Amino acid sequence: MKRMIVSLGFASFISTICISAVAQSMEATSNVIKVQLEPSTMEVTLDNLGITRLPTYHALIIGVSNYQFTGASLPNLDLPAKDAEQLSRLLVERYSFQQQHVTLLKDPTREEIINHFDLLTKKVGDRDNLLIFYAGHGYFDKENGFGYWLPADAKVASRSAWIANSTIKDYVGAIKSKHTLLITDACFGGSIFKSRSIEGVMRQFHEMYKDKSRKAMTSGNLTEVPDKSIFIHFLLKSLEENKDVILASSTLFTRIYEPILNNAPTIPQLGVIQGAGDEGGDFIFIQSQK
Repeated sequence: MKRMIVSLGFASFISTICISAVAQSMEATSNVIKVQLEPSTMEVTLDNLGITRLPTYHALIIGVSNYQFTGASLPNLDLPAKDAEQLSRLLVERYSFQQQHVTLLKDPTREEIINHFDLLTKKVGDRDNLLIFYAGHGYFDKENGFGYWLPADAKVASRSAWIANSTIKDYVGAIKSKHTLLITDACFGGSIFKSRSIEGVMRQFHEMYKDKSRKAMTSGNLTEVPDKSIFIHFLLKSLEENKDVILASSTLFTRIYEPILNNAPTIPQLGVIQGAGDEGGDFIFIQSQK
């Protein structure tokens, strides 16, 4: 089965890590991305990131495996709901996400997804961080440059239940979080997404949390992709095996980039969600002390 993007008291928590920056290069057949960093070692703490109190981490995790109007052009999928459940569990067990702030939606309708976006605009504060994850069918209209998510009540013959990328962008902009990271295996492109070179996202570590961010990490797929997603596989693997107390999304991306290139025909992307309030910062994962 293939997933389609259809062509139709916080002081005790302060931890210290050391980062050694080295020169490295990543190459693919269709493009070349190079990272050149001066060899250096710096001490990074939550304190010098400007974090004196652990922020509240919210997550909206969406996986659509079973479609109400399934058929040859919109088959059911085995793994998106399971992948979403695995990510939800990983965030709570390994990172600073509390269960009451993590919402897992398996096979939701358009109305259910929109209702939860509305709820996030009300409950997420300007010191909070938000992770949004979507796995399921998607659609990319090449002629108009529009991308869509297909919820469980989507129909191939009508777009009335589809969720446009522009709608997602508007909600990301309206939610008052300090940092928002969108991770999706479905298309998220067009004029509202501006991919960045690795050099553009690798900032000084102590600066990355200071400024607001609205970033998206995607598989780069605009056509049919396997139900067993290479992108999601390496994303979950990297988060599971991570040993760093503080992990920036840009660092996470560099770790999964080459393994994905070596095992999939697409090029993953990390970039800014245009017009949603990004100020150049970066979402960071903080290891849980549970």
